[in-house]
Amino acid sequence: MAGPDWRGGWDPFHEFQREMGRLFQTFDPFQSLRHIRTFPAINLYVAGDAFLLSAQLPGTAPDEVELTVTSETLTLRGERKRPEGVKDDSYRRQERFMGRWSRTITLPDRIDEAKVSAQFADGVLTVRLPRAEGAKPRQIAVSSPS
Repeated sequence: MAGPDWRGGWDPFHEFQREMGRLFQTFDPFQSLRHIRTFPAINLYVAGDAFLLSAQLPGTAPDEVELTVTSETLTLRGERKRPEGVKDDSYRRQERFMGRWSRTITLPDRIDEAKVSAQFADGVLTVRLPRAEGAKPRQIAVSSPS
């Protein structure tokens, strides 16, 4: 008696394995944790002889942000407060991060700490980080013995 020929066609074991994988993904308690992104989102780029950092901080006032800089790191700290009059138990869905936050960024080069400046407009923090004199590229003239 010949059974069904599964070669090259439907594989019930492969199908079972795939369905079990999908089933366990739906019960994964850490699935939501894997989608957490660092806050705040930043961009850091070179602009002439300085680095410019922009951080998106919607819903944050300028006086709620603290900046600390060393020669090679920049630390941003702050707090996003809940709207007044809204109780914690009244939320049915909360996707925006609330509370205290901190983020430290290692800079790609040494900076001149005394010349760092920052501006905050429309929920975007912009920090200008001038490179230190010793960190700037220097062109060296090549000579030949005459």
